[in-house]
Amino acid sequence: MRNLLCGMAALALPVVMACEQPIASDAAGADEALSLAGVRTAVMKNAAGASVAKVLFARINNERALVTVTVNFPGIREGFHGFHIHANDNPANGDGCIADPAQPANTHFVSADGHFNPTIVTHGDHDGDTPGVNVLVDGSALLSYTHELTLAEITGRAVILHDGKDNFGNIPLGTAANQYTANAPDAITLTQNTGNAGNRIACGVIQ
Repeated sequence: MRNLLCGMAALALPVVMACEQPIASDAAGADEALSLAGVRTAVMKNAAGASVAKVLFARINNERALVTVTVNFPGIREGFHGFHIHANDNPANGDGCIADPAQPANTHFVSADGHFNPTIVTHGDHDGDTPGVNVLVDGSALLSYTHELTLAEITGRAVILHDGKDNFGNIPLGTAANQYTANAPDAITLTQNTGNAGNRIACGVIQ
């Protein structure tokens, strides 16, 4: 299974390099093969409840995971979309992926809380920050990368796909009131907190 995962990641050089690292051995000294204990998954659904993406987290060693994101979201905007691991740890906002399609889009999946950010840093350095997903004209996308989080740290968190692209900590350009207007406070706040990636359009809990 490990060889299969590494083959799937062949399009991303950092992932290939990470796959060359040996899988950590257990206390008995035996090689630890990828198994159900070494894999986490998330099925991402849109506000209407349709499955639109799948995410696989496969342990490479005890300190990082190989992440593979597969998107099949017909009708989604072509181009880059923000993709993050969210904390999903505040019961006051609900739990998991909650969205009412009858309500405004900016209310969807707020139950997942903000980016996973245990060290309290600004966006671009969050533990939950990831590369953006580049969606093709047919609504499909494939992203593979390595993430320096253990499976224990991400289990129970939520993954979110955003409508807009992530500016990775840069003040975004645009015509909306909360985008670039000579260092407008709203633009700075959104950039520091989320990369100003827009509404949450799909969500899945990591199991």
